Amino acid sequence: MKRILIILGVIIFALSTVLATEQIPDKLIIGNDTIFLKSFPLEELKVNGEFIKSPFSYGKYWFPHTACWRGYIATWEVIDDLLFLKEVRKLDSVGTQLDIVEYLENNGYNPKIINGFVQADWYSDALIAYDLFYDTYSPEKFYIVKDYIRNRNKKKIELVFENGRLILNNITPIEDYKIGDTLCFDVSYYRTNIGWFFGKSKNTQIEGIIRANDGEMVWFEVVSLGTDKKDDIPIIKEKIKKLDNSWINPRYYRRKE
Repeated sequence: MKRILIILGVIIFALSTVLATEQIPDKLIIGNDTIFLKSFPLEELKVNGEFIKSPFSYGKYWFPHTACWRGYIATWEVIDDLLFLKEVRKLDSVGTQLDIVEYLENNGYNPKIINGFVQADWYSDALIAYDLFYDTYSPEKFYIVKDYIRNRNKKKIELVFENGRLILNNITPIEDYKIGDTLCFDVSYYRTNIGWFFGKSKNTQIEGIIRANDGEMVWFEVVSLGTDKKDDIPIIKEKIKKLDNSWINPRYYRRKE
């Protein structure tokens, strides 16, 4: 019995480690904006038990590596508030395209086609900003993900789809961020190197000013660390040094009105 428990423990640990690999995102086009999805609408058909067949095979497997378990990259587009699946590509040297209609029909799903594109009428979800970047890094791309915990952390809902229709879009266009606007974000830090061991963290709100906007990112200058405690200031500065006086994606931060 003890041996079985040990084996199970090893298996669970291995799976959790492998499944934690960052996944290559899908793309979502809304107007002139390209958003990157860290959860995947096509996979919802599998989750809901509609079908189990995968689009492509890679030798003995249906995926090329652990960074893309689903085995493809899909491109989605919102047209007249409806979500369409525009393209599904294999991760190979030529980007082999999937015949989407044939694939869905072979899985027993009858797709709804409008103007030659498949409407994702099966898809309903709320999406929030992907926050694996913590408070020390601002990627150029804007990543969103399924609201798995039903917004218990009070994060802003960015997009809401109901049966393939976009019913809420809270994503701020980059051009709406003006020079002189104030952005803020919260930072957690430890006053000692072993503070994390005792779970004693401190929090502060960083504020900064937008000094430029290049149409994709903004130049951010920190103007307040949220504290005047001399012992804390060097720690906070070190933690946010990659954000101060640099280009950041403003959508990961709050705009102070």
